[in-house]
Amino acid sequence: MRIPALLFVSMLLLAGCAAGNRPMQLASGAGAVYPPNARAAGVEGYVVVRYDVDTEGRVSNVRVVESSPPGVFEESAVQAVSRWRFNPATRRGEPQAV
Repeated sequence: MRIPALLFVSMLLLAGCAAGNRPMQLASGAGAVYPPNARAAGVEGYVVVRYDVDTEGRVSNVRVVESSPPGVFEESAVQAVSRWRFNPATRRGEPQAV
């Protein structure tokens, strides 16, 4: 029996979904609170952070990689990211730490 190409592609796509592989997705999270002193002084900047997400979707090990200007926004950024929650990544249907 020969399977039409479109049906075959559809079957492959469904099989991939059934495999249960999915990247992590942000479920909830707000931005950082702008430090009042920085706002009043018109200071702008940025913070780059790295963090881990466990199999329950909780953030841990938040660390500052880069910031400008130093010492202004880091604490607010770390606090915000620490409160984020994710739908964890899955591989073969099993939650994965990332």
